[in-house]
Amino acid sequence: MLFKSLLSFAILITIALSAQSQKAKVKRKGVSPLEVTKTQVPIKSRYMLEQFTGKWQEVSRTDKTNSSISFKDTLFYNFLKTGKVYSRDGVNMSLMGEAAIEPGNVLVAAADVFNIRSMNNNQVVLDDGDYLHTLVRKKEFWSETLPSNFIEAEKFTTPVSVVASTLLGKWKIYRRDAKPGDKNNRVLIRILNVTKATSNNTATGELMFYSSEKLETLPCNITLNGEKIHITTSKDSWNMNVYKVDGNNLVFGNTSLMYYCKPF
Repeated sequence: MLFKSLLSFAILITIALSAQSQKAKVKRKGVSPLEVTKTQVPIKSRYMLEQFTGKWQEVSRTDKTNSSISFKDTLFYNFLKTGKVYSRDGVNMSLMGEAAIEPGNVLVAAADVFNIRSMNNNQVVLDDGDYLHTLVRKKEFWSETLPSNFIEAEKFTTPVSVVASTLLGKWKIYRRDAKPGDKNNRVLIRILNVTKATSNNTATGELMFYSSEKLETLPCNITLNGEKIHITTSKDSWNMNVYKVDGNNLVFGNTSLMYYCKPF
């Protein structure tokens, strides 16, 4: 009887030691044993969520070869002190969600997840796995500078004379007035970037426009003649009148299509 009891006790000890050994190490074919009972120390992030508090707007985008990418779904984020974030891109509606910094320099912004590549007080570079997004801190978003009553904006019927130097800057169209069904307006200007006034009547720059639902950017030449503006690229040309230019507004167009611009 005593022998049986000692034998049973020895078997129980053997089973316990075997289970403990199996728990300590897991081995798969071709893989070295891993200690599964040890808690791995997570990689700490170099950044804190408090650094993001405020408004951030995307200004550039590149692919993995560092080539610049044209985009129309600009990223906007407004990080609140409560740990919430409002996110919006140039296409979709605003979304409110949780914001967090996770181990390994990972930023969670509502439905978006990025690796933080670099950051200072006024600029951050975020990696979504496909593209690198450069965002800058803003006191207010570009869209917030637009007039809230632009639907009831003044009508422009009398062209004004203009010289090239008054057009310098990057102008983004926030509104277009076009005649319904006008087939001549298939190529639509989105951004006019006037970089150099070569004389009082001529300038150069870049033009971003939609052509067959594709967004393109090409160098452009600008010629002025009184109130007339003539814009040309290697593909298209535009002949229009200028109706207003005052540093904060640029309005140009013709009887079938009018463009309303703000500095960008």
